[in-house]
Amino acid sequence: MSLLPVAAVIIVCASLLAQTSSPPASDKTAERPAPPCVVSGRVVNALDGTPLKSARVALVPERPDSHHRVYAGTSDSDGQFVIKDVEHGRYEFLATHPGFVDQHFEAKGDERGATLSLKPGDKVSDVLFRMTVAAVITGRVTNDDGEAMVRVQVVALRAPNEDEMEDDPRPTPRKLELRPVSSAQTDDRGLYRIFGLKPGEYYLQVTDSSQPDPIGAASESYQLQEFFGSEFASLYYPGVAQVSQAQTISVKPGAEAQADVAMRRVRTAEVAGHVVGLAGPSRDAFVELQPQGADYGVRLNDTTDEKGNFRLKGVPPGSYVITVYQQVEGIGGYYEPRARQKVEVAGDNIESLTISLGLGANLYGRVQVTGSGSLNLERIIVALQSTEEDEQSCGPGRVKKDGTFEITAVPDGNYAVQIWGLEEKWFVKSMRFGADDVFREGLQLEKGASSGKLEITVSSASAQLEGSVSDDDGAVIGARVRVAPDPETPYNRFLSRSTRTDQAGHFSLVGLSLGKYRVSARSPISSDGSSYQSEPKGVTLSENDHKTLSVKLIKPQD
Repeated sequence: MSLLPVAAVIIVCASLLAQTSSPPASDKTAERPAPPCVVSGRVVNALDGTPLKSARVALVPERPDSHHRVYAGTSDSDGQFVIKDVEHGRYEFLATHPGFVDQHFEAKGDERGATLSLKPGDKVSDVLFRMTVAAVITGRVTNDDGEAMVRVQVVALRAPNEDEMEDDPRPTPRKLELRPVSSAQTDDRGLYRIFGLKPGEYYLQVTDSSQPDPIGAASESYQLQEFFGSEFASLYYPGVAQVSQAQTISVKPGAEAQADVAMRRVRTAEVAGHVVGLAGPSRDAFVELQPQGADYGVRLNDTTDEKGNFRLKGVPPGSYVITVYQQVEGIGGYYEPRARQKVEVAGDNIESLTISLGLGANLYGRVQVTGSGSLNLERIIVALQSTEEDEQSCGPGRVKKDGTFEITAVPDGNYAVQIWGLEEKWFVKSMRFGADDVFREGLQLEKGASSGKLEITVSSASAQLEGSVSDDDGAVIGARVRVAPDPETPYNRFLSRSTRTDQAGHFSLVGLSLGKYRVSARSPISSDGSSYQSEPKGVTLSENDHKTLSVKLIKPQD
C-alpha cells in the first residue's frame, strides 16, 4: 500500500473529527490509495526452454529508501510466478535460481537489464526470464612435492567492464585492477570448486592463507598457521607471480573448467617493528599487512605489546601495505585506521620498522541544512578519498546531531570529499574548506595541520532529470544513461549518476546536485559484444528543476 501524502492525512484526520459532531458532506471524500500493480510471468532454462521451479523473482526499488520495499515471489512447477499488491514505481527486476546465473529483466549478455516501470494499477503479465546455467572452475592445489594443499584460498577474478569503471566512486579508478567474483577453499584432498560463475574469462589467484573452521574443529591448526605464517608465495594460474604473466580461464554456460595449480615454497621473511603514538609506544594497536592494491590474498596481523612491538611471520616476497588501527575509547574493537605504510619484502627479515600514529591533521567540519523538510544528520558519513596513487588512509567522520563532525589523524595529501547517507532528493549543495571550493580544488592537507573547517551545505531542493532514449528503430529498452558533471574531475566524480531505461525507453534520475552536466547514453551490448552510443548532451540544473531530455543513439553505418 502506498503512503498517503501529508495533505491527505490532514483531510482524513479532519474528517474523523468532524464525524463526532455532524455527518460528513456527500461531496467530500478522502483521497484513496493508488491501486496496486500485479506482475507475472515465467522462468525457463535458456538452453532448452524447460520451466524452472522454485526460482526466486524479485522487484527491488530503483532508488531504495524507507518508503519502498522489495516485492518477491517464487515460480511453480510450470515456471509461472505472480507478484501481487506491488506499489507503483521503478524497479530493478531479476530472477535467481541455484545453479544458474542471475537474470535481469530484458537483459542481454552480461548487462544489468532494463528498469521495470509501473504506473498505478498496471498488470504486467508477459515477463519471460531465460536463465543461463552457471559455469564452474574446479581443480586441485598441490605443493612442490605433489601433496595436497589444505584450506588454501582460491579466488576467481575478472577485469572490470567499461560501465563499472565509470561507476567506480573513487576519484582515480584503476583500469587494470582485477575484481574478485567468487572464491573457495581447498578441502583435505586439495580440491576446490568455484561455482555460480557467469560465462566469460577469469583469472585465478591462489593464496596459502587458511581461515579458521567456523565450528572450531580446526582452531589449533589455524593458530599454528597464524603463528608461523606461510612458506608458499601467492600466485596466479597457471603458477606465476605476476598477474601480467597469468593466463585467463574461459568458461561457457554450464561448462566446468579444470585448473590445477602447483604452489612452490619460497623464502619467507618476518616483518617486525614498533608503533609509536604521540604519548610514546602504542599498546594494543592492531597491525595488518596485505598486498598492495588488493583487498584479497595474504592478510597477516598482530597486536602490539606493552612496548608497541609487533611481529608478522611467514611473509612471502612482494609489495605490501601495513595499516595500523587504533582502538577508540568507549567503542569495542578497532575502529579507525591511523597509519599506513608501504613495505617491500624480498626474502630478508625486516626488524626495525617504525610506524608513527596520530601525526596527521584533525579535520573538523559542519554540515548545514537548507531547504524544506527534515534530515537525520546522524545518518550522514563524511569520507575522504585520496586522489593520489598511494591512497592515504584515514577513518570516516560520522556527523553528530548538531551537524558537527571530526576526522582524526588525516595524513598529508590531496583528497576528494564524499558524503554518504543522504536521503532521497537531498543533495550536496556546496563544500568549502576555508576559502577553497572543494568541488573544484579538492581538500589539500600539508605539514600535519588543517588551516580551516570543512563547511558542507546539503539541501532538499534537488533537481530531477528524466527523458527517453531512442534510435532509428524507436525506443531503446535497457539503454544505459549516465549523467556526469561538466567538467568531471576527481573532486566531483561522486556526483555522477547512471541508470537504465525501462520497457518504454524512459529513464528518471532524482536527487541531482545543481550545475552543468553532460548526459550520454549507450545501447545494450549485443551478442557479438558491440554497442552504439549517443553524442553527449549538455544540461544545466537549478534548484527544484524537473527537466526532460530526449537522447538519440547513433547506429554505426554498415
